[in-house]
Amino acid sequence: MFVLIWATLLFSVRVSDAETGSSVWGKQSCPLTDYCITLVEGEITAEAGLCVVIPCSFTVPEDIKVLHIVWFKCESTKQRCGHGDMIFHSKTFSDKVQSEFKGRVSLLESDVSQKNCSIIVNDLKESDSGTYQLRVNTLPSSGSFSKFSQRATVSVQGMNHPAV
Repeated sequence: MFVLIWATLLFSVRVSDAETGSSVWGKQSCPLTDYCITLVEGEITAEAGLCVVIPCSFTVPEDIKVLHIVWFKCESTKQRCGHGDMIFHSKTFSDKVQSEFKGRVSLLESDVSQKNCSIIVNDLKESDSGTYQLRVNTLPSSGSFSKFSQRATVSVQGMNHPAV
């Protein structure tokens, strides 16, 4: 089921670059040479009551170990999200995750070594509309650091079809 959702979303968010003819699906942020996070570019729209996938991937140098992935939903006016904005943590710190997101957010690929940071948010509510940001926490040989990604925007609209 996840593969079907991922494939459908991947094909629906791919856009064509008219000047080069190349296909791209996201905006890449590379704060360091071999450290990149790629998120979908533009707004993702979804319908209340259903689910949404926020496609995401990352690369890190081979000598850097990924400790965990943290997703946040925060105000677009904030430059960085804080602990109070946390909606998912790959190490299950459920007491810090916003209560309205508990049990509704998961990684599409639970093995962070696969460099897939895509999440699925189930049972969408209109209040889930907003700005989402990823933080990848790593441990290089010289110490610990974390990097924030660019942001993805999700717009959740009311149900178009009445429940049967």
